[in-house]
Amino acid sequence: MGLRINTNISSLTALRSLNISNSNLARSMERLSTGMRINSAADDPSGLVISEQLRAQISSLQQASDNASNATNLLQTAEAALNEMNTLLISIRESAIYAMNTGGASAEQIAAEQNSVDQAIEAIDRIASTTRFATRSLFNGESGFDLVSRPAELTDLNPISMNFDPTQAVTTFNLQVTQAATQATFAAVDGAGDATTGGAVTLRLTGPLGTQDVTIPDNADITTMASVVNLWRGSTGVFVDTTTGELVTEKFGSAVQMRLEQVAGPGTFLGAGGVITAPGEFASNNGLDVQANLNGVNVTGIGNHMTVVSSVFSGTMDLAEGTPIGTYDFQYRQSGLVFQLSNQATANDQAIIGLPSLYSANLGRLEITSNGEQLYGFLSSLSAGATNDLFNDPQNALRVIDTAIDQVSGVRAYVGAFVNDNIEPTMRELAVHMENLRASESTIRDVDIAAESAELARTQVLFQAGISVMAQANQLPAAILQLLQ
Repeated sequence: MGLRINTNISSLTALRSLNISNSNLARSMERLSTGMRINSAADDPSGLVISEQLRAQISSLQQASDNASNATNLLQTAEAALNEMNTLLISIRESAIYAMNTGGASAEQIAAEQNSVDQAIEAIDRIASTTRFATRSLFNGESGFDLVSRPAELTDLNPISMNFDPTQAVTTFNLQVTQAATQATFAAVDGAGDATTGGAVTLRLTGPLGTQDVTIPDNADITTMASVVNLWRGSTGVFVDTTTGELVTEKFGSAVQMRLEQVAGPGTFLGAGGVITAPGEFASNNGLDVQANLNGVNVTGIGNHMTVVSSVFSGTMDLAEGTPIGTYDFQYRQSGLVFQLSNQATANDQAIIGLPSLYSANLGRLEITSNGEQLYGFLSSLSAGATNDLFNDPQNALRVIDTAIDQVSGVRAYVGAFVNDNIEPTMRELAVHMENLRASESTIRDVDIAAESAELARTQVLFQAGISVMAQANQLPAAILQLLQ
């Protein structure tokens, strides 16, 4: 290698190495001062892309966790209102029980209880109207599901959670009844229309409400049979339908049993298919529960009442008595309370529930005529002067109150279960999820202080060495001048 003055190759080489050391030193100092390994895209382009995706996911999950906490607060507000409604309904039930004690209560006392019922109903309506979370009303219908249409066979429809078709403004739910609910029945007479022969018959009749011994006279027909059995309808829950010639339970379902036993009498009972011919012989029969398929989910009810718990639809529905096998569609518009509980815009990342309108005009069931007897109605019908007040019909008022208690308790139970078994586990899962994502993001983006400190020490030594070598290299041209002396 020759010795040159114009171009100092050694100096240029030292300068290049010094610049590299200087750049590395600056990068180490930047990383140590910021605590981050990636401070610009140039530091690690692919790592930057992954870390930004992780940061976006972490931020979204944090917001989802905040959403879940907000949902919990909203539903706890709702639960407190439902608790007060339950208390008021229990008080109304006490008044109805009191009103049925006509032997020991005067009209003035029952009137005082009616005043109490009126005030309780007014309080329930006030709670339904004024229970709010921020500006959202919870029980006036604003937070419920918007029903578009339903068939007349669905007498009661109370959804509390749904999954809507995102491509349609209105979602159709397909209910296919595959088995109709039935009552427990027995033939009351034989083919000739006779109930007894050869003397009187004493039957022990057991129905869903209780047991009663009834004596059917000799040569009784369907009319005579009905006059005896129907007298105890309120005690047994069994009556004679003179149109069909059958003994029938008031209620439907497999849990409803009717049992007939001849306990005395010389005669022969000709009903029940002729299987009871002497004292000690008996026969029993049960009704059937409705069975259906709702959008692919098999449902078995209790009588005509169905409780559905699925990702498609959760809630209760009732079919009218005598609803046959068939298809009954109903439609809902996209509505309800949508809770975003994760970081994607998918149905699995959301939960949709509806809080029903709980005014007294909505608590209860539509009035129906069940085998000649008018049943049910809404809580508002218990107000003074209405059809089910404590003077007019306290017995049916009790049915209405029990239905209302079941409805409010059902909503309250679902709200509690939703918070305890859905939102709270989701919040815990989100916390673990974010913890793992932060660990992954930290591995990619954060600097390892120990390793980077060692790198800083190395680059400082190299930088100082480069400075020293640079100084030595710059002295080489001066040394060449000695050759010209």
